[in-house]
Amino acid sequence: MPLSREESIETSPPRRRPRILLVDDIPTNLDILVCMLKADYDLRVANSGAKAIAICESSEPIDLILLDVLMPGMNGFEVCRVLRSQEKTKEIPVVFLTASSEVYDMLHGFEAGGSDYLTKPFRHEELRARVRTQLTLHEQRLEIQKKNQELKQMIRIICHDVANHFTVLEMGFELIKDAEGTSSAKYRPMMRAAVKNGLQLTEMVREMRRSEEKGLNLQNVSLHDAIQESLLLLEAKFTAKNVRPLVQIPNVVVIAEPCALINSVFNNVLTNAVKFSHPNSPIEISASCHDDFVCIRFQDHGVGMNASVLQHLFDIGRSHTQTGTAGERGTGFGMPVMRRFVEQFGGKVEVLSRCQESDPENHGTEFKIWLRLAPHPPIPSPSPNSP
Repeated sequence: MPLSREESIETSPPRRRPRILLVDDIPTNLDILVCMLKADYDLRVANSGAKAIAICESSEPIDLILLDVLMPGMNGFEVCRVLRSQEKTKEIPVVFLTASSEVYDMLHGFEAGGSDYLTKPFRHEELRARVRTQLTLHEQRLEIQKKNQELKQMIRIICHDVANHFTVLEMGFELIKDAEGTSSAKYRPMMRAAVKNGLQLTEMVREMRRSEEKGLNLQNVSLHDAIQESLLLLEAKFTAKNVRPLVQIPNVVVIAEPCALINSVFNNVLTNAVKFSHPNSPIEISASCHDDFVCIRFQDHGVGMNASVLQHLFDIGRSHTQTGTAGERGTGFGMPVMRRFVEQFGGKVEVLSRCQESDPENHGTEFKIWLRLAPHPPIPSPSPNSP
């Protein structure tokens, strides 16, 4: 579907309201808390420690717990210790609610794993302020954890891609050594491209933190040249399986970061296409312009992917890898990294796949990568003295 500059590249799902669990054995206290918080938050209630733990272990994520200390059975401190001992619930912030203002009790609560302590009777605005603070801190912690995880996976992928370039160099040297009496000129472009891209990837690792904070340095990039350089770097993979690239790319300029576009986007898509293609089959690479965007289409006729693989293809937290048609293995992180860069370029990724097992006559995978076209340079105005 053509995209215009005004259209959103990808619609984000509506953001859910923070979910708070209220725990108190006295119904009146629960009613008061519900009245204070129901306008802004999604609330769950529990009248015992055991029920609170069961709710936290369910499928619904809890963002904050307001926990009474003095309850029959398990008191609040015991409940908090149980939550802190379990992987799923150990990060949920807990604010203790109690009538005691003794310093010893407060310290006891923090030692049990509490995040904050609020004494009864509490003022409406104070409660809401404490809730907002803890929810903000919780969201920031989760975001930091997510960024760190993504950064680790990005570095892993880039190091893998750097190793690929040195593999190309090693292969080139072996070919030159074995080619007695022949010219090494045919291998030089491949080796030159491997050296250049290997150095660029090394520089990208150094700049990743800057990229996280300030964004990528987007530039005007020739789409045709970027595709050709990717094919040159992957020539050995294509040759090994006798897979033929059929290329029809218009001479257009896109907005991207060139190293990431070649190594983390095109190389990943093409490597994936070769991996799951049958020997002696084609991979079609074409592009068409739609308003302010260009759609690059990568179509293979390989084994395809089933619905369960497609569902988590871009989930960096649930990486997986499939064996290729010639036994190739991969890291499983290439597709999440690929889409992440495309979105940073202001584009989007679409994928359609038909599994060979369910569709033996028409199987394969099609990736569509939408990138922004670079604005056309302005036409210079004629000189006043022009005839």
